[in-house]
Amino acid sequence: MERRYLVLQKLTEGQTLFVGSVAGAIEAAATQPLTYLKNTVQQRLRVSADPRIVYRGTLASCCADASLIGSQFVLCGSLQKLMVNHQTRTLSFFEEIICALGAGAASGLPCCALELTMIQQQRYGGSTMDTLRSLLAARGGGLFRGLGPSAAREAVFAAGYLGLSPQMDRLLPPTWATALSSLFSGLICAGITHPIDTIKSCMQGDVHRTKYGGFIHTYRTIYADGGPAAFYRGYGARAAMICICFYIFAETKLQLASLAFPRQLICDDPDP
Repeated sequence: MERRYLVLQKLTEGQTLFVGSVAGAIEAAATQPLTYLKNTVQQRLRVSADPRIVYRGTLASCCADASLIGSQFVLCGSLQKLMVNHQTRTLSFFEEIICALGAGAASGLPCCALELTMIQQQRYGGSTMDTLRSLLAARGGGLFRGLGPSAAREAVFAAGYLGLSPQMDRLLPPTWATALSSLFSGLICAGITHPIDTIKSCMQGDVHRTKYGGFIHTYRTIYADGGPAAFYRGYGARAAMICICFYIFAETKLQLASLAFPRQLICDDPDP
């Protein structure tokens, strides 16, 4: 049973990147409608049911999440290997959380640029390359507008699915362990990170700073618009999205790794 929690320690960096990238692409495609709804509600824009609008930016989103989750898997796996001195053993809760937090925070840089591209494409349309060219020429921080909130959010997000969820999984009945741990850890993670995600989405949706300036200015503007509740706009869509994400990541990590790299994972389970 412990083998399912040691995948990142047993795979090479290239194998881990492959598994994480596939997990990210699957998740992005599966949750695109929720991503669109969340971003639109957070920015107080009109929600459309037109699939051409809902799925606008899906390619950018899939590329973004494949790169992001792939990098988080690799970074977390590398930190876990350092933690155990390149041996194989079960990590404590604290050790898993520390590795996941580090991986998430480090991925904030690519996350910021990739999600900014996706949000701008969702809002204004156009091709991915046209959007990138426009952002590179824009005022207001260019591709790295919202970097601080991105890094903070990704640190907690990664700690949720690479740290908290596996620990919960161990404590639950095997039949429902992955689903329930994804649900509980996803709701906790969404509650903690949603205010900062709202700030990030508003900043990245307004690269020219027409309404939202820097982090503090954006915080004050959102608060003035609706008080504390304004930071939880789109929470339902994002909470559902995160729970689905965590489930996809957990199952892909185990199932795809077992299918693609069975020899890496066949060994005796370590002592807990």
